[in-house]
Amino acid sequence: MSEYPDGSTLHEATSGKWHRLEKGIRKGTFLIEFSDTLLVNIHVNAKSIHLLMLEDDIFRYMGDFSFEGLEDHRKFLFYSLGIDHVHFNNGDIRVDNPDCSMSTVFVKLSHDKRKETGDKLQGL
Repeated sequence: MSEYPDGSTLHEATSGKWHRLEKGIRKGTFLIEFSDTLLVNIHVNAKSIHLLMLEDDIFRYMGDFSFEGLEDHRKFLFYSLGIDHVHFNNGDIRVDNPDCSMSTVFVKLSHDKRKETGDKLQGL
């Protein structure tokens, strides 16, 4: 780990490649490269996955998935101050965020809904 004047630090990903993370980001259990501009920082104990995006040669926090309520409530949370819009069904339904009021999206999961949707898509 190496310190920079702006407080950013170097951290090693699972690939062995080193990446500069903005000040305040703690490396989780696993730091995984999804692309040249996207890192996934997995925190197993906190049950969360942080998304880090490259900007000006530094990976910056863009949001996180939290799975704390998955076992009890069957839902997970996505949080980000950078949500531009959310869309569903490949864009069929789109919710814009023009006034920057949306920062949290909860998704509730259900085995019954999965089966119902699968049956509907198959025409059953």
